[in-house]
Amino acid sequence: MNVTVQVPLCLTVLVDNTSPSADLLAEHGLALLLETDRGVVLFDTGASTHALAANAARLGVSLSGVTFVVLSHGHYDHTGGLPAVLAAAPSARVHYHWRCTVQRWGRRWWVRKPIGMPAESRTALGRLRHVSVGKPQALAEGLLLSGPIPGPAAPAQKGFLADTHSGPRPDTFEDEMFALVRTAPGWVLVTGCCHRGVENTLAHAMTLTGGEPVHAVLGGLHLKDFRPRDLEPVLAALRGAGVREVLCGHCTGEAAQEYLAGHLESRVQPIHVGLRYKA
Repeated sequence: MNVTVQVPLCLTVLVDNTSPSADLLAEHGLALLLETDRGVVLFDTGASTHALAANAARLGVSLSGVTFVVLSHGHYDHTGGLPAVLAAAPSARVHYHWRCTVQRWGRRWWVRKPIGMPAESRTALGRLRHVSVGKPQALAEGLLLSGPIPGPAAPAQKGFLADTHSGPRPDTFEDEMFALVRTAPGWVLVTGCCHRGVENTLAHAMTLTGGEPVHAVLGGLHLKDFRPRDLEPVLAALRGAGVREVLCGHCTGEAAQEYLAGHLESRVQPIHVGLRYKA
């Protein structure tokens, strides 16, 4: 996609697993607010309406100003706060892949736990304007959505199931997508969980940027179950894409963060509720 405009970006972490203060609520979830001069994007909504609304209020963020809501994939910890933002910003357009609403499960040994979009979020979604994303598209000048991410199945995703016409099957995360913002330092890639894999994600990003480097990667990378040898292809992908900053949290895992920080020439920083990133 040919994009030449540069967009000033201020990104605020509204929901994450960690918080530096008792005044800001941590929960297993992710919500990132992207403020630009082309519109305000809420990328994922956390696991609950309470954490999203409370943290936004304490950080001085008005959810009523949200122009676009992007759901990176259909797990509860990324979609549970949707009713809160849609109540505050009923004219916001919600962008998601149609499989975002199917039932999902996490399986460990013989125990199967529902982890899909909560019923309240599906109900809220059905009442308002939404856009199903089946291919790459521009939200506005300099703001891109990836659409489905091509490539082979990523490792460490075996415990995830999704509903199909023939019952629950291993989740291929067809609904997962990321956002790209073209800032002055370069492209910023915003991701929810990277269930499709860091390698596939960056390869698709480089296609969308026309081969221009990705300056920063920010969000969840789902590396918590990776061993050091599993992280070598991740390092290679980050280096190959020219990434200079990695700001990661949620499902990334502390061990993986430390490994990346120790082996990558780029700056690696954990995110937390309240963190602000400007580009």
